[in-house]
Amino acid sequence: MRTFSLIAVLILVSLPDFAVRGEDWPGWRGPRGDGTSRETNVPLHWSATENVIWKTPIPGTGRSSPIVKGRHVFVTTGDAADESRRVLCLDRASGELLWNVSVHQGSGGTMHRLNSTASSTPAADEARVYAVFVDDLGMRIAAVDFSGQVVWSVSPGSFASQHGFAASPVLYGEGVIVNGQQDGEAFVVLLNRATGAEIWRYQPKINLRSFSTPVLIQHDGEDQMILAGSSQTVALDPRTGMTLWFAQGPSEKFVSTPAVGHGLVFSFGGSPSKRAMAIKLGGNGDVLNTHVAWRHERSMPYVPSPLLAGEYLHVISDDGIYSCLDPKTGDVRHTGRKLGPVSSSPVTAAGKIYFFEDSGKCTVIENGAAFGEIASNEIGEAVYATPAISSGSLFVRTERHLVRIGRSAE
Repeated sequence: MRTFSLIAVLILVSLPDFAVRGEDWPGWRGPRGDGTSRETNVPLHWSATENVIWKTPIPGTGRSSPIVKGRHVFVTTGDAADESRRVLCLDRASGELLWNVSVHQGSGGTMHRLNSTASSTPAADEARVYAVFVDDLGMRIAAVDFSGQVVWSVSPGSFASQHGFAASPVLYGEGVIVNGQQDGEAFVVLLNRATGAEIWRYQPKINLRSFSTPVLIQHDGEDQMILAGSSQTVALDPRTGMTLWFAQGPSEKFVSTPAVGHGLVFSFGGSPSKRAMAIKLGGNGDVLNTHVAWRHERSMPYVPSPLLAGEYLHVISDDGIYSCLDPKTGDVRHTGRKLGPVSSSPVTAAGKIYFFEDSGKCTVIENGAAFGEIASNEIGEAVYATPAISSGSLFVRTERHLVRIGRSAE
């Protein structure tokens, strides 16, 4: 028995850091790009002081979400004083600000009142963090190493949008994908992570802004990139940028990120009308008349992304109306005005769904057909960003701080 115990201790001591801390949250909506976490010990209850491990002031203004990679937490911000765009790195355990690096300067131009010059959530691999910004001249993508040194910075093109920018970069293979769909010359690019060199470029037929972040999936053993923008939902081959299939709609302009599951793509468009549709995977070319499984037009979101959790598709509209849909049929299982205004997207861990309102209130429900509330928490500041989940904690960006909510610093 003592021998077994000694072996167990030795195994625990020799475990790598990632095994102790659990999953990273290395980009927008987490490791799978869908808002799901495999963490099992995330708190259900907190306040402005209870279960707060650390609370670090974040200078400037930003609506981007935090990400977690190893012992680092990254977030972006914009400083109006010198018109700079910045990447910040904090220590995961202590919340200490390790560095604050300016990667670009330029006028933010016009934008929506709820937007900012730093609304695109960064993405990180084992060596670098990648951040995207725009100014009145164009788009700027920067790669910064974990010591705070800018490795490369490139501009893949001009950018024009009266509402600003918010789409987040996505890592694929040796590259980083950026959605540059806009009212000017729209594009999507894959850049080499090591050098910033362009690998491929996709140009839609219609130039319309889209703040939607692409989603990477596999279908029938093949990689696909699902993208919503320019009046359509489209699947590209992420290796080449070639179009695999497309369907017009569900609307013209997009902010929320599609969800994928049960052999379906769930696409939500917000302007000029808030609409949703489900598209069957497996098609080729124009699939509008052959692969649309269902449509929905009542109380749908523009900004918050849908959350697919098993047999339940959780949807929250911008004004706080909650709907639980059957993902296979689109039937409404439950709906009602449950929350206040919402910009953040829901996330899930251990069968619990977390909804942050703009006020900072977070409602936690069971993953089920009804709105089974199990906790209601106030953090004391406005929250517009989507939280990250890692190390048994929620990493929440408020209007002025980055807050780690959890029970332990590791």
